[in-house]
Amino acid sequence: MTCGNCGAAATQGPDGSWTCSNQCGWSSTVPATAITPEITTTRCRGCDAQVYGLDGRYACGLCSWSNHWDEGHRPLPAADNTFADRDVNILD
Repeated sequence: MTCGNCGAAATQGPDGSWTCSNQCGWSSTVPATAITPEITTTRCRGCDAQVYGLDGRYACGLCSWSNHWDEGHRPLPAADNTFADRDVNILD
């Protein structure tokens, strides 16, 4: 692998991260493993239709019923604060 900053060779550490051999300060960490949601199914509590959802969170397209978010099988992911420092409602 090569450095993403200066193009020099990069060495891999025991944790899987990469560091520039040229000492330019570049490093790359191994991305976290993404949790794949599970497709689940249940009966709609409003109209008894079969509904599908992700991780136990459902919404019925026939009668607009949806279960509460905390009824899911896993906790919801944390909010991403990527745009916390700027106003995202302004068109550039």
